Amino acid sequence: MGEIRSTLDIIMEKAKEVEVTDEDKAAFVKHEVEKKVRGLLQKALEGFIDVEGFQSEIEALGPDRNEMAMSALRRECLERLVLEGDNQGLLDILSRVARFDPTPVEKLLLTYQGDLDKKRADRQATLREQLKTRGIWGSALVPNLKADPDWISYSAEARDRFHRELLGLCQAC
Repeated sequence: MGEIRSTLDIIMEKAKEVEVTDEDKAAFVKHEVEKKVRGLLQKALEGFIDVEGFQSEIEALGPDRNEMAMSALRRECLERLVLEGDNQGLLDILSRVARFDPTPVEKLLLTYQGDLDKKRADRQATLREQLKTRGIWGSALVPNLKADPDWISYSAEARDRFHRELLGLCQAC
């Protein structure tokens, strides 16, 4: 027990020498707020809290942390947008809780989704033709794009371009 106590004493002595600056404190607060926002957003997207409850939780953080929370919420929502999936919950939270006009984001999203849908149809047609030349055809034939290296590469590039353009569109977030 004495050994543990002396080790603890040494640690406490060293800890006394450590100073936490205002900058460190601000970073801790920012990290704490971002963590809280991520958790609340996840709860809202999973249906555990409604938009009004989400808004109440954000307001409960206090006026000094509210703008930090709104900024973190806008960033988190924008980072979670996907080209292939339902984004309505995120867009709803952006407009109703984060007080952010999602119109430019929706336009960009629709543009990229339309392009992706067209490229998907073109790639499937190409793969059907390739299979037909190998003697595989039929009305029930659906090429597996998830296993096609060209499609995987194209869709990953499209997602990257979308997120880069989205960040450019929302620099003020």
